[in-house]
Amino acid sequence: MRHVSALATIAACLCASVVAGAAGPSAPAFVDPLDAPARMSPRALRAPVFALAVVDAEHVVAVGPRGHILRSADRGKTWEQRPAPVSTDLLAVQFPSPTQGWAVGHDGVVLHSTDGGLSWRRVLDGRSLGTMMVSYYEKKGAAADPALARARDDAKRMAEDGPTRPFLAVHFRDEREGWAVGQFNLILHTADGGATWEPWLDRTDNPDGYSLHAIRQAGDQVVIVGELGLVMRLDAAAGRFVRIQTPYPGTWFGMAASKDAIVALGLRGTAWRSADAGASWKPLATGTHAAVNGGVVLPDGRLVLATQAGELLVGTALGDSFVRMAPMPGLGAAFDVVSMEADWLLVAGPSGVQRLAMAPAAR
Repeated sequence: MRHVSALATIAACLCASVVAGAAGPSAPAFVDPLDAPARMSPRALRAPVFALAVVDAEHVVAVGPRGHILRSADRGKTWEQRPAPVSTDLLAVQFPSPTQGWAVGHDGVVLHSTDGGLSWRRVLDGRSLGTMMVSYYEKKGAAADPALARARDDAKRMAEDGPTRPFLAVHFRDEREGWAVGQFNLILHTADGGATWEPWLDRTDNPDGYSLHAIRQAGDQVVIVGELGLVMRLDAAAGRFVRIQTPYPGTWFGMAASKDAIVALGLRGTAWRSADAGASWKPLATGTHAAVNGGVVLPDGRLVLATQAGELLVGTALGDSFVRMAPMPGLGAAFDVVSMEADWLLVAGPSGVQRLAMAPAAR
């Protein structure tokens, strides 16, 4: 059985509820979310937020269902909605520089900002993605290469199915080079700041087509985690992602990373840390049975984890022990967490973004 990320499942349920609620005899005709810009509404400030990205010392951007994009210019104290060209669900966002930003989500959507998140334009969507991939692999020639043949066949299925596969994560290592990854081994690469994109379906050690849930930088390493224990590391010389063996066979939902370590986060409170680029792994005792959606390493080295049960777990510098922060009223679930200033967290959840004060690190 294949799994998709917790956020993708939640987003699908939210979309279904919206469609169901509008299915009465007086409901307006259906408009494809790819054809409708996000609706501007004060309610967007209290709507669910799936992902957060720090832009610079003052600015942060949040994304969520129905194309909602929020931006704060005061470290998350106040927010404003920014226009988006689609109303499809957005699941991930990242800024490799204070001006350049990327957001991805359902329907194979990739959005780009060149002004720090003030405005966004669509650069890709699933309507043309499959056709583009088929053309790429037919030109490459697949007869003598099983990986290329498998990628070509997968691209053909995508072209037949249309915009059904979501992108679940995005990472740019600088303004020029980046990847968008998603369901069932969906992966694209750009080396020119998104002017052109190249499918990398054949450049992953993922022959079973497991979904790719998160991609992060850990020092010089670019790492992907996904379904059924899948962890891959970029081999820059070979131009492909190679599999790293881990002791855990379950699904990973996210990562926390620093220049010295990778922490893979998964089902039932699972978290494993590697301090040697994936050569060895150590389980962390998180003290929770809830799925861990995301995490962040604070400037002082502490590790903060966000769970599907709305828990925020603060660990020591090595993550050897965790304490549960006081619950936030009405949080329900914690989808993502970032830090912009000492002893303050921004937490994405079903009711938008909340700021949370945390105790200083013990001296």
